[in-house]
Amino acid sequence: MDLSKGFNVQLATLFGIGKIPGGGTWASLFVLIIALYEQSAETASFIAFLSLIIGPNAYRKLTALFDSEDPKEYVLDEVIGMGIAISGVYIFTRIFDQFSFDFIESISAVGELFILTFIFFRFFDISKIGPVGWIENNQQEKAYIRVVGDDIMAAILSIIVVIFFLSVNLYVMQ
Repeated sequence: MDLSKGFNVQLATLFGIGKIPGGGTWASLFVLIIALYEQSAETASFIAFLSLIIGPNAYRKLTALFDSEDPKEYVLDEVIGMGIAISGVYIFTRIFDQFSFDFIESISAVGELFILTFIFFRFFDISKIGPVGWIENNQQEKAYIRVVGDDIMAAILSIIVVIFFLSVNLYVMQ
């Protein structure tokens, strides 16, 4: 086996996470756990950026082994999307300091935001609602753009919804 091909397949599946049932959720959870541990989005942002760079080659190597343009084993798209979602929410809350949640005492305010972001990201990614589905079903785009694009759109929608909830929370609490 070509070492390069094997390593790229390992990256594409996030070292086997994509091969287990619900691999996309587990890959997103991997990014969430890193962000919760650090209480910031720095590493999550770095991982998402790195995945954007290595993603196309890893995707190509993995799809050569499958009969699908979007094999469920490819989970770097979820890593990219979740990293973008967490980064967007984190940046917004750092710029506008008064925006936060503090409902559960045992979890930090930033942790609550990350968990909420994870929930919305998975909702949009799984349901393929609205623009997420449009991007995934746009046959005029290349397969890799559709595979990663729907997760980026799910991330953007997650950021918007979490910021909306933060805004409503701030308005109601004042």
